[in-house]
Amino acid sequence: MYNYYGIQYRDHIHDYYGITTYDDDHSHHYRGYSDRSIPAYGSHVHYYEGTTTLDDSHKHEYSGYTFPAIQVPGGHVHYMRGITSYVDEHVHKYNNDTSLEIVI
Repeated sequence: MYNYYGIQYRDHIHDYYGITTYDDDHSHHYRGYSDRSIPAYGSHVHYYEGTTTLDDSHKHEYSGYTFPAIQVPGGHVHYMRGITSYVDEHVHKYNNDTSLEIVI
């Protein structure tokens, strides 16, 4: 357990899911789990990576770090956004919030 600005956090992960932007006449779904928390910015962040669903005969890779924790009723979430890998002459953008924390 660790403490930032009077808020205690237990080691945890988050799950996430979303749909990319619609580009090149299609979009992709993505879903995954973050890595464990990393202390940062007076709070913490999580690393994540994954592969989108197969749509229009291809997939995209994505990865990044979440934004710091956002306190909400019942716990906290993180905002995540980014751009997928370049495949088939295009990219997609994604953005979403994670789930509440999953204590591990």
